[in-house]
Formats: sequence, C-alpha cells, structure tokens
Amino acid sequence: MHAGEHKKRHRTDIHQSGPWYRGLRPFVDLSAGLSYRRTQITGLSNIPEDGAVIFAPNHSNALMDALCVLRTRKAPTVFGARADMFENPVFARILHFLKIIPMVRKRDGIRKVLRNLDIIEDIVEVLDEGVSFCMFPEGTHRTKHSLLPIGKGVFRIAITAAKRLGKPVYVVPVGLEYSDYYRFMGTSLLQFGEAIDVSGFLAEHPEDGEAALYRGLTSMLQERISGLFTYLPDDGNYDAAWAYTKFATAGRRRGALTARLAENRRAAAAAAAPGMDEKLRLASELDEAIHKARISVLSFGHPGWKHFIFKVFGLLFWIPLLLVSFVAALPTITVSEGLILKGKVGDAAFYNSVRCVVLCLFMPILFVLWLLLGLLTFRIGVCLSLLLAVVVATLAYPAFHLSLEWLRVWLSDLRLLSRKDLTDAFSRFRNMII
Repeated sequence: MHAGEHKKRHRTDIHQSGPWYRGLRPFVDLSAGLSYRRTQITGLSNIPEDGAVIFAPNHSNALMDALCVLRTRKAPTVFGARADMFENPVFARILHFLKIIPMVRKRDGIRKVLRNLDIIEDIVEVLDEGVSFCMFPEGTHRTKHSLLPIGKGVFRIAITAAKRLGKPVYVVPVGLEYSDYYRFMGTSLLQFGEAIDVSGFLAEHPEDGEAALYRGLTSMLQERISGLFTYLPDDGNYDAAWAYTKFATAGRRRGALTARLAENRRAAAAAAAPGMDEKLRLASELDEAIHKARISVLSFGHPGWKHFIFKVFGLLFWIPLLLVSFVAALPTITVSEGLILKGKVGDAAFYNSVRCVVLCLFMPILFVLWLLLGLLTFRIGVCLSLLLAVVVATLAYPAFHLSLEWLRVWLSDLRLLSRKDLTDAFSRFRNMII
C-alpha cells in the first residue's frame, strides 16, 4: 500500500480550506462588513451543533446575500448558486474561491438538471465533513420584500443527507433585511430562525409519500423565512403595499435594526388588511410623485426647516470627507464605479456585489505592497506611515459612499422644502393611518 492510500478519497475538495482561502478570508469578511454602515445578527443560538446544517436564506441582494451569511461565522460554509452566474470566467473563479458551486435549475433544461445529481453527492460529502452548506431555495434573486415559491432542491439535498449520514440533518431558515438593495453603505440585518429537523420530520411521517414530504417541508420553510424579514405578498398590490410601508415608517429609522424590522412588519400587515384601498392608492400616488421629483422617502417624517437648518452644519463635515475620501479611494472608485457606469454590470442588483468584490481585491494588494515596501525600507516610522496609508485607503471607499449618500439625502431635503404639495400629501397619509 502506497503512503496516503488509507486516507479518505474525496469526490470534491471544495470544503477544504487551503492557505489562499485562509489568508484571504479575513479580507472577504472585512469587505462585506465595510459594505454596510450598520449590521445586526441575531439567532445564532438557533444553529444546531449536533448534526449537519443547511442554511436557507431569502435571496434579494445577489452575491451580498452569500457574503453576509458567510461573515456571521468563522467556520467555512459552502454555497450553492444558480449555474448561469458562472458563465463569466473571471466571476466564476471568484465564486469558486468563495466556495460557491453551480446549481442547475429546472428552467435550465432537464438535461442540465441531471448534473445536479453529481452536485448533490458533493454536497452530502461536504455535510459529512462537518461543513455547513447554504442554498437559496427560491432559485434566483429578486430585489423584493417577498418570496418566490420554495423549490424542492434544498430538501432533496437534506433528505438524501438524512438517509446517508449517521447524524441529524437540519435546515435553518435565514432572513436577510436591507435598507437598500442598490446603494452602498446601507444597513443589513441577518436573522437565523428556528431550525427544521429534517431527520425528525422523516421519522414522524414514515407513511408519507415523496410529494407529501416535500409539500410539508417547503410550506414550513416558506412560513419561517417569511417571518424573518419584511414580507409582502407578491401580488397586484405589492408596489402599493411597499409604498405604504415606507411612508408609514418614514422618520422612524433610529434604534436597533430588529426594532425597525418590527415596525416594517406591522406596517406591511396593516397594508394587507381589508379596506385599505384608499390608503394604498394615496401611498402609491405619493411614491410615484417623489420619484419624479427626485426626492427620497428618507426626507419625510422630519420637522421641516428646523431639521434642514440643523443638517446644514453637517456640510462642514460631510463635504470635506467626500472630497478627501474620493482622492484616497480613487483607484477603487475608478474600477468599481467605472464597471457600473460603463454598463458592464447588467443587473443592478449586482452593483453592491461589484463594489464589495473590488474593495476586497484592493485590500490584499495594498497590504502586500505595504509589506514589500516595509521590507525594502527597514524603518519603523516608514512602515507605520505606509500601514496608516493602507488603512486610510481601505476605509476611504466606504467613507466616500457614506458621505455621498448623506449629500444625496440632503439635496432631497432641499427639494422637498419647495414642494408643499408633497408634504401636505404625506401629512394626509399619516393622518389617515393614525
């Protein structure tokens, strides 16, 4: 027997963390963290420790969803994503480095779907090795506060693993809530919900056929995920209901992100109640009007001129920060915003993903340059100065977007001051819902 033949032969090595992954993972997590001005994570205690774990989040913000899930835990996680994301070779290499594997959907054709049989075997091996797997059960991302029907794929994997492995298999619902899908430096809330014990469910329903098992499990998962973010039914009233939710909570953005979510969910529930036609109509008309006037909903719910005059003093801080951060982060801005402005990113949902990836790529490059220059100089003062420059260049990019967003809302506030018709419409709306 040759040396090493007694070791387990793996079908896949995607669950193994090589030196490049271990070395660059901190930069990936840091770039994801720097993509948001505020982040909150809850429900970590709901992740079981006695078996195989499959995470099942809602999917509304492209690659950022995976990065937000990844950074919640130091342990590696393998992800599944739709196969068409791997068509660009460069992007495919980035996805593979992040431990994301292609999942073929039914809409891709039955011949391609058959490839999932091999992929399922790989995922079962990943779970057997004690590495968690994350799959977006909707099958695609949508920038909506809603859910597509849950596919059977996540439970096909879970049931296969439950029958093969000698340990419990759990599917953990995950809710992802963002303040904005397209603008950098918003807020992100991630909540792990109560786990579904797939092994236990199979033991409790031994007589159920395959269709009944999938129906029961997918219904349970749909209900648990929808309870973890601002959920609105994806029907003919969706746009009006979301407009109602935004205006009902306007001006109430402080406090914990979970408190904001609770307010959003109360407003969304009210929007779905009977007899809301007039209120939904008014909210929808107001939403259309502010878009035409280039006014943000963030400008509403504040005490008019007093609020605006107070914010004028903020210009003394934000405009210099905008200019300084623009210069310090110019290479990162040039690449990321250049790709977006030139139309290289077809889906707007990927804007923040591109910004995060570019930031992540620039950080190790700057770090390596700092090390090389430090080795060449051998001077502590120079090394410390260079390290400070690396830190400034890294933080400058999120600072640029943060100050740009502040200025955008300030200009929106200024426009709103001259639109008494819109402030009156907002007041009528708020008086109707009190």
